[in-house]
Amino acid sequence: MEKTITIDGNKFMLEEDGVYCGAYLGKMNVWGRDTDIVLETEEQIGEVIDKFVEKIAWLNDNRTAVLDVFMEENYDFIDFVNEEYNTEITEDDFRDALFVGNVYIFINGRNSEFSFDLDAEPDYLCGHLANMMISGRYEIEFGGLNG
Repeated sequence: MEKTITIDGNKFMLEEDGVYCGAYLGKMNVWGRDTDIVLETEEQIGEVIDKFVEKIAWLNDNRTAVLDVFMEENYDFIDFVNEEYNTEITEDDFRDALFVGNVYIFINGRNSEFSFDLDAEPDYLCGHLANMMISGRYEIEFGGLNG
């Protein structure tokens, strides 16, 4: 495996030990922010770059759809934040605060799914990250809170 690859002008380094051993780590722009990206594949790296770029493009193009799914199960956070911080935020304020903190993409033939964590600034998620999962057919699912 190549130790360094470049995808859309961004360098990704092959991790040789630790949690992401065998995966490529780098940064790309997601929702207007430099975001940590992990790419894991069992295929030749040259064969997966187009799929990888497609997934990042899909994520950038579908912010509203992702947030809609998140809000379906987490609308109560708005009331919680308003109570906890003695403030009055709207749904738009809450949505505007959310961003993608990191992305994990696994590509293995048709099994090309990915997940990512939503974070918020200000910290409307109270120290938690919201895990979102995207299937190979781009079905969006809220995977729960962690952290």
